Amino acid sequence: MRRLRMAVYLMITVPFFILLARAFVLQVVQYKSHREYIESLKVHVRRIEAPRGKIMTRDGVVLAWDEEILVAKSIGSIDTEKVEQVLGQERKLKLLLGEEVPVTEAEAVKLENTSVLVFRKYIRRYGKLAPHILGYLNADRQGVSGIEKQYDNYLKGVDGHELVSISASGKVIGRFLQALPIAGNDLILTIDSRIQEYAQRLLSSSNHAGTVIVQSAEDGSILAMVSSPSFDPNVLLSVDRRQWLEISNDPKSPLLNRAISAAYTPGSIIKPLYAIAYLEDQPDLVRTVDCEGYYEYIGSTGRVLGVYRDWYVAGHGTTDLKKAIKVSCNVFFYTLALEIGIEKMKHFSNLFMLDGLTGIDLPGERKGLYPDPSWKQSVYKEPWYPGDTILCGIGQGFVSLTPIEVINFFSTLANDGVSYRPHLLSKVVNQQGKQIFEYQRTISNKVMLKGSTVKYLKDALREVVMSNGNPADEGTAYQAFKGFGIPVAGKTGTAETGRSGEKPHSWFAGFSPIDSPQIVVLVMLENAGGGGEAAAPMARKILDFCLKGMQDR
Repeated sequence: MRRLRMAVYLMITVPFFILLARAFVLQVVQYKSHREYIESLKVHVRRIEAPRGKIMTRDGVVLAWDEEILVAKSIGSIDTEKVEQVLGQERKLKLLLGEEVPVTEAEAVKLENTSVLVFRKYIRRYGKLAPHILGYLNADRQGVSGIEKQYDNYLKGVDGHELVSISASGKVIGRFLQALPIAGNDLILTIDSRIQEYAQRLLSSSNHAGTVIVQSAEDGSILAMVSSPSFDPNVLLSVDRRQWLEISNDPKSPLLNRAISAAYTPGSIIKPLYAIAYLEDQPDLVRTVDCEGYYEYIGSTGRVLGVYRDWYVAGHGTTDLKKAIKVSCNVFFYTLALEIGIEKMKHFSNLFMLDGLTGIDLPGERKGLYPDPSWKQSVYKEPWYPGDTILCGIGQGFVSLTPIEVINFFSTLANDGVSYRPHLLSKVVNQQGKQIFEYQRTISNKVMLKGSTVKYLKDALREVVMSNGNPADEGTAYQAFKGFGIPVAGKTGTAETGRSGEKPHSWFAGFSPIDSPQIVVLVMLENAGGGGEAAAPMARKILDFCLKGMQDR
C-alpha cells in the first residue's frame, strides 16, 4: 500500500517538476532569445483600396476610371543595397522616406525578403473630355469637385482589410483574415461625347475664355458643358504644394467652371424678360419709339440728366417691340424699362428665378444678382436712381448672371414657361450591371404665361436670325445664321465690362426647332466683342452639329 502511494505521488509530482523546469528554461534561461524572436514577427493591418466606379457618357465613352498598379512601401529596415539594385537610387530614397513607389511585376518578385511590402492600389485616370464636369480627387481618393464630389458616395466602394505577417528578415510570411473590398458603382451621365468633344474644340480654337452649354429642351439634361481655359485632372493627381499653388492661383482660373461658378453682366440677352413683363400686362403692340441712336433722359425740371447711346449709332428708326428684340434696340428698352419700373422688372426676374440657383447636380454653383432699390440701399447706402433702371433695361449696371442661369431662362422660354431642372446624372449601375438609380425629369419652376405672350415672343426671337435687307432692320444674329435650314429662336448679347480698353463679353442663347424645341444652346465668350460677331456663329455650328446628328441617328 505504501509502495502504491509512493508510485502515485511520483506520477503526479515528476511531470509537474519537469514542466516547471521547462518553464524556467523558457522564461528565464532562454527569455532573451525567445523575446527577440517574438518581437521580430510583425503583423500589419493593411487597408485594401476599393476601386471607384467609372464615369461614362450616355453613348458609352468612359470619362474616368481606375487603373490598377503595383506599389512598394518600406515596412522595416530595408536591404538598401538590394533595393537599390532593383529600383535604382531615386525610388530607394523615396522608400526610405516612407513614400509609396510604383513597381513592375518583375521588380516585385526581386523585392522579396527586403522588408518591402508590395501591394496593388488604384490610380484615377481621366480622358480628355469634360474636366470641369468630372472634377478630381484628393490624396485620400475622395471627390473634391465636379461629379467626383457630387456623387462620391455612389462612386466610392467599401475598402477591405487584411493581416500581413512579416518575418525579421523582411519576408512576407502570410496574408490572412482578408475582408475583400467592394467596388463602387458606375455613373452614366447625360453628356453626349460627340457634342462635348465638338464644343470643346470650338471653344478652344476661339482663343477666348468662356463657356458653352448644350441642353436638352425636353428634360433639362446637359448634353455638353465646356469651360475655358481648361485643365488636366490627371496632372492634379501628383502635384506638390508649390505646383498646386501655381495652378490654383493662376489668374486665368483654369479650375473655375465658368458655366456655373462665374457671374457676368448679361447685356441684351435678357431683354426678352422685359418684353414678357410688358406683354403680360395690357400691351400696346403698335407702340413705337423713334430710335435716333441715343436716348436723352429728361428730369422733372425739363433738363437733360443723361444721354444713353444705342449700339447702332445711325439709329434704328421707328421701332416697335418685335423689331426692338430683333435688332436689339437699346433706345426702345431704355424707355420700356422706365415705363415698366424696377419693381415690376424685379418681380418678373423672381418669377423666372433668373438669379436663383438652378439646382444643377454639380457643387460650386454660384448665385447671380438681379438688383432692386432695397439691395442697393443695403449694399451701397444709396438710393435707386432712374439711371439704374435704364441700365438694367439693357442687362447692364448691377445685373450679373451665371451662364447656367441664362440658359435656364431660355429653356423656360422654349417650353412655354416650364423649367426642367438641369442635370448631368442619368443612371447609376452597380458592378453586377444592375441599375440602382435613374434620374426622373423634374419640373423646377413653372411660369404661367398667356398664349399670346409666348407666340409673340417666339416670333420675335425667330426674327433675331432674319433680315429684310435693310441694315437698320437686320436681326443681330442674321449674319451668323444666314441660310440655316432649321428654325431657330435666339437672342444675342453684347455686355460691356466697365473696364477701360476691354472688349465686351459676347453672348448668344437660343433653341431649335421653334415649334418643338429639342436643343437649347448658350455660348458666352469673354471679351470677344459683339454677340452677333463671336458667340452667335459658334452657336450656329453647335446647333447644326446637334440637329443634323440627331437626324442621322
